[in-house]
Amino acid sequence: MSSEENPLLTLPRPIVDALFSSAEKEAGNVKERILMLEKMARKVSEGFRFNRIAGSRKGCIAVADGSMSVAPSNRIGSLFAIYSAGYMVFDDGRLMDENYYAGSLSWPYGGARDFKTLLKLLMAYAERKAALEAYWKHNPDLILLDGPFFFFRGYCRYIHAVQVETPELKTGLDLVREVRDKTLTLMETGRAVCVIRRSGIRAVDGWLIYNQGEEACLRINDKHLLTMVMPPMTTWSYRDLCEDPLLYATFYRFYRRWRQAGRRPEELDKEKILSQCLEDWRRKFLSDLDIEFEKVPRLERHYVRYTGAAPPFEIETLANMKPEGFAEYFVEFHNPATGLPYPIDMVDEAVTLPRGSTTAFTEEVEARLIKDQDIENKTAISDYFTVLNPQKKEYI
Repeated sequence: MSSEENPLLTLPRPIVDALFSSAEKEAGNVKERILMLEKMARKVSEGFRFNRIAGSRKGCIAVADGSMSVAPSNRIGSLFAIYSAGYMVFDDGRLMDENYYAGSLSWPYGGARDFKTLLKLLMAYAERKAALEAYWKHNPDLILLDGPFFFFRGYCRYIHAVQVETPELKTGLDLVREVRDKTLTLMETGRAVCVIRRSGIRAVDGWLIYNQGEEACLRINDKHLLTMVMPPMTTWSYRDLCEDPLLYATFYRFYRRWRQAGRRPEELDKEKILSQCLEDWRRKFLSDLDIEFEKVPRLERHYVRYTGAAPPFEIETLANMKPEGFAEYFVEFHNPATGLPYPIDMVDEAVTLPRGSTTAFTEEVEARLIKDQDIENKTAISDYFTVLNPQKKEYI
């Protein structure tokens, strides 16, 4: 790497020397970690059963995805953000239909968490609407969704009473129920499969701690482990390890929280922690989505891998779906660079909001108000739209 390519070399020499010395030390630490992980991963995976993807098939595939502002446009008067969603339908690999939606959210009340929760729900509403439109129009063999079925659940309980300014919905709870019910409808088709590209759960470590003790823990997420041990053209199911991976992933988080707080392993009742995890999951599901957890169809998680050049990806399906049947649709229709089904990559590229789009949208709102003759005091508009931190140019 030349000096023009390495920004570290623009720093004062003592900083450069210190960072290069740290890089050497980190390389040594990572080397030891990698060698240890290889040994431990092989041992853990000895009991794993990888199922071959034996055949290939073609069919009609619908895919839906959404995108939203990575951060709001912070103005003195409001927060502004935008979202988009859409679907594509492929028949034997050929794009035959597509449609898109977009919308915006302004928030004068403050509170970034509630704003982000509401924005995520609006995006999920548009995404589920798009998926169902594709299903009703084309009756596809599969419906691909980006992310878990209930990716929008977190913190929904805090926005139930928020007023929602849409013709069909009045409150945040109305919006929650609508997104929930559309998701359940997609599940009831028996054709919806969720592709989880950024999976970070640690169900294997949770299961290891619970059954074998902390010394058996790998301290890596499941996707990392399966990237190391999973052969190409295979699938792997959590059902071969445990009944509910999300329960053990939650157990891992609870257990680590207690350990980081200073509790010793012998002081922790693992049975009690696992029971608390299940109760916490049920309580949050009811308070967030206004539905009892037991009334939701049982779901399973699996991994699929097509090529050794890319990591495997996680999918969430109904309990009666075989991952091999799903995987056969994309043997000849996956992206070798990412390892993902091509439809997921294509719809993601279509709906993803480019950097700067949120700022541009907010400036467009301001420009339209400046042209509005009903507002005589243009200074009031300027005051409302002043960037919260005027020392830093906004571009999000």
